[in-house]
Amino acid sequence: MGRKSKAEVRKKEILECFYEVLKEEGFENASIAKIADKMDVNPSLLIHYFKTKEEIVVAFVDFLLSRYEDSFKGDLLNSKTPQERFETLINILYGEEWFYFSEQTVFYACYYLSTRNERIRERFQMMYNRFREEVKPFAQEWLDTGVIKEGTAEDIADYLIIVNEGLTFYDKLMLDVDGYKRRSEFVRNMVVKSLTK
Repeated sequence: MGRKSKAEVRKKEILECFYEVLKEEGFENASIAKIADKMDVNPSLLIHYFKTKEEIVVAFVDFLLSRYEDSFKGDLLNSKTPQERFETLINILYGEEWFYFSEQTVFYACYYLSTRNERIRERFQMMYNRFREEVKPFAQEWLDTGVIKEGTAEDIADYLIIVNEGLTFYDKLMLDVDGYKRRSEFVRNMVVKSLTK
């Protein structure tokens, strides 16, 4: 495996710092100057890698996806049986850790931009397509082994993502941890019932 180029390393550092600025300042107040200030570098260095804030946001969507993937993929691959992998993914997508996953606030700030910016919308589409493609082989395995009784791998992957997004979006607006626990448990149970009946 080859070494990462200096540009790749630097871009990742910038995106990590952008994430921290977004958490602290909110999207409206985040700027190239504030990222540079936090990194203790000249803003021209950031502009060398990302010409505009929009370019940073476009790259940031991919950065977020890799963090989402890291949050579940290892656990799934370490599960021994298809049934365990199914339970692991359900527990990840509809569990408390997902609610506390701090990227979500930042994620939805960027998501809002996708309604007004075609490049960012395309990036989100790519992100969801990639996430679906990651889930589909597991869904096919669940169909093949009888963990899930009907449907297609693509439909199952879409369903899991859609229900997760709805729950997450709703609960980020409610900011009610106890309510989230109740709702997520109910949704998790309903998803299991609907897929394994």
